[in-house]
Amino acid sequence: MIKKIKININLFYLNSIIFFLSIFTLHVNAETKIIAKSGDTLLKISKQYGVSLKELMYKNNFNDATKIIEGKVILIPLENNDKDIKVGNLTHKVVVGDTLYKIARTYNVNLKDIIAINNLGNNSFLELEQIIVLPKGAIYKKAISKKDIKLASKKVFYHQTSKTEDLLTIAEIHKISIEEISVLNNLNNIVKINPNVRLKLRETKSSKWLKYGSLMINWADWTYLDGNYIAQSKTKKNKSFHLALNCKNRVLNNTLNNSYWTSWYFPETDFEFKIVNDFCDQDLKI
Repeated sequence: MIKKIKININLFYLNSIIFFLSIFTLHVNAETKIIAKSGDTLLKISKQYGVSLKELMYKNNFNDATKIIEGKVILIPLENNDKDIKVGNLTHKVVVGDTLYKIARTYNVNLKDIIAINNLGNNSFLELEQIIVLPKGAIYKKAISKKDIKLASKKVFYHQTSKTEDLLTIAEIHKISIEEISVLNNLNNIVKINPNVRLKLRETKSSKWLKYGSLMINWADWTYLDGNYIAQSKTKKNKSFHLALNCKNRVLNNTLNNSYWTSWYFPETDFEFKIVNDFCDQDLKI
């Protein structure tokens, strides 16, 4: 009788673990297959990939979540979602030219973590449209257009850092060396760059305020931030604010509303069109 009670208690705890693991999961998108490694169980894989243990067992027709399944091909039942970025794990669909190193750099994650989470080898061959599960914390780096690089290298004196950037990326955008950035900003560590830091890129020229309708813009103080350009500005009543441009979409933004950014908007007045045209299309000598 005591033995039977112990068995029932153990089954209760096991079912409880399975239940809670099936609730507290971080889902990912698409589907992929893996080959179970030494010591792998469905319970272990469900925690590693953040998927429901119950669904994992159903998809692979297994009744025992604790059984060693080394060498078995396991289908990871991941949710379909068309969004590129999602809370939790991200996935990447392999395209022509992809390598594991390139994927790791694109999403700002460790190559070894990608290899481990996907049960791959260092020299694994990637197939087109293969789904690669990315480690937690992966962030997609936005592609930077050649036009952005051209503008940033000519007209920008500062760079506002974001979470996905390293010093090499910043140097490539602005066509300057890492050493120049390091010296100008007295950087002790050129490997790790904190987000939301305003880095000086080159010696700034004296302020040159240009008038556009009811606004004055400091044309010698542009800052690059994630594909956008920001400058100090003033109204005719001498109220200071920041003006932002996005040349790709030819839209504007500002902090006139209690120092908060508004939504991006298209130019409406003649001077707003002129601001966009002057910065995005002309090589003004300041």
